[in-house]
Amino acid sequence: MKTAFKSIILLLALTAFYQSAHAQTRGGFGIKGGLNYNSNGQYFKDAEAIWGDPRENLGYHLGIFGKVNAGPVFLRPEMNYTNLTSQVNQVKLTTQRLDAPILLGVNLLGSLVSVFAGPSFHYYLEDELRNFDYEKYNSGYQFGVGLNLGNLGLDLRYERVLDGQRVDIDNVFTGAGDFRFQQLMLGLSLKF
Repeated sequence: MKTAFKSIILLLALTAFYQSAHAQTRGGFGIKGGLNYNSNGQYFKDAEAIWGDPRENLGYHLGIFGKVNAGPVFLRPEMNYTNLTSQVNQVKLTTQRLDAPILLGVNLLGSLVSVFAGPSFHYYLEDELRNFDYEKYNSGYQFGVGLNLGNLGLDLRYERVLDGQRVDIDNVFTGAGDFRFQQLMLGLSLKF
């Protein structure tokens, strides 16, 4: 009797795990959001400052996504609002933009783990680093890894802007003039 009961419990647990893993392999759409840490191309130089106050360059992102599956491969277009914070010589500057990454990925271990990469297109709404007439369009790339538990997803990604924003700030600050946004992004997603 105990063996039959244990077998039924094991079968139900395996079925629940399969259903949970299979939920992320189906296509669909959802919402996402999370935190991002911006470094403006100086991660190794900024690493020691992170220990002092890790919230200095902390921002956030909110958005929507779609997911189209073709076997273990998937396409995931997104539309996000991103708020970036840059700390330059004790002055905090904010950048707001709309981001549209188009990610191509592969599901591993069923759909429990995924890896992805792709281009990201940016439209700048406001940029305190450049408070003059500037090009509002830019592009970059993202790559990362995701963990999928049913309709919930957690991913960690790296993003870098391809075309550097040349900012002549030598007259204002004593820093470098080439600011290429690069950020680490931790996101949580919910697929409907």
